[in-house]
Amino acid sequence: FHGTAVSSIIVDGPSFNPGLQDGCGRFRVRHFGVATAGRVSSFAILKMIRDIVANNRDIKVWNLSLGSAMEIDPNFISPEGAELDRIQCEYDVIFVVAGTNIPDDETKKDMKIGSPADSLNSLVVNAVDFRGKSASYTRVGPVLSFFHKPDISYYGGDGSNYKDKMVVCCDDIGAAYVSGTSFAAPWISRKLAYLIYIMGLSREVAKALLIDAAAG
Repeated sequence: FHGTAVSSIIVDGPSFNPGLQDGCGRFRVRHFGVATAGRVSSFAILKMIRDIVANNRDIKVWNLSLGSAMEIDPNFISPEGAELDRIQCEYDVIFVVAGTNIPDDETKKDMKIGSPADSLNSLVVNAVDFRGKSASYTRVGPVLSFFHKPDISYYGGDGSNYKDKMVVCCDDIGAAYVSGTSFAAPWISRKLAYLIYIMGLSREVAKALLIDAAAG
């Protein structure tokens, strides 16, 4: 369900969220389920991601909407973040990583992001509500005290009213109303894919342009 919902935004999110029309068109998506059983070993997931990227060299933009419930360490990059950085350098790809949500049972409000959102080469996406305010479930950086993570924010839905949530495709017969950084990231994947595939920019330039545009 989660992967289908995320993929539907990349394919054609504006058709069911008309207020977020971005003019980027429709995209083809290859959807790989790497954490379909819920909680899985992060090392198993990373090996799967490495193998998938190696076997699909024509894909340059990878959307990763998963993350740890634990906070990052203030003094070092997580093994997961470091491995994503290595994969991006080796295969000349870019990951768009959801900035992780505060778990439902967590009482701490200023919770640090979870791995792999501390990947330095990735474009890490946090969520805001439709009024542009930081969403209630978002977590905070920085990484290693001086890397500004998350890099960018986009609408992820927030609030109890269905009008404040993100509309996604949940199966072949209907829509679902959701919220989370998982659903902000694919909107940025769309923009990044447009800059790389349609405009022909390098991943570094495309990432820099997106961050610069968001900075205003």
